[in-house]
Amino acid sequence: MGEYYRGLEVALRARAAVATAAPARRAAAVHAALPTLLPGDDAPPAACGEGCAHCCHFPVGVTFAEAVRLAQAVADDPALCARIADEADATGTASWHDLAGRPCPLLRNGACARYDARPVPCRALASADRDACAHALAGGAPPPRDEAAFWRGLGACAALDEGHGRRELRAALAALLSTPGGEPAMLRAFAAARTAP
Repeated sequence: MGEYYRGLEVALRARAAVATAAPARRAAAVHAALPTLLPGDDAPPAACGEGCAHCCHFPVGVTFAEAVRLAQAVADDPALCARIADEADATGTASWHDLAGRPCPLLRNGACARYDARPVPCRALASADRDACAHALAGGAPPPRDEAAFWRGLGACAALDEGHGRRELRAALAALLSTPGGEPAMLRAFAAARTAP
């Protein structure tokens, strides 16, 4: 649990430095602080790299600030926005478990189309074994992961939560991208999106 609180502390400090900034700026500040936490101190080298996208086929929960940051990052790409909306519609009634195996709508040619704006769960999940990740995606045992980074990432997510909870990435992005107006309207749209466990 100490790793969780380490992540929470670093993220809270980063968020506090921009406390009055817009949500996307708060998320960016926390994301910028994460390299001091990830990977874990004794982590084996990550097998993650370009073209390895097994983890991009599992559902992801995002905070409001991260969803706003991602929505702003994709807003200039109509094709990507349409893909997100289509995926949100197609999976609207699917359970969290049933989302496993579906590619993230941000996945393009084996890479994240908005890698710089990716949420904490995508940043904190690292594995030392690509084959184990492929096996996990096929329904096998979870792959070995950097436990320290994973728990630090959970702490960072808690710092970004700000009392709004987390929502499933597709649903959250589709809701924000289809909501005109400022932060109050976007927050209402986010709150109405599918929750993440």
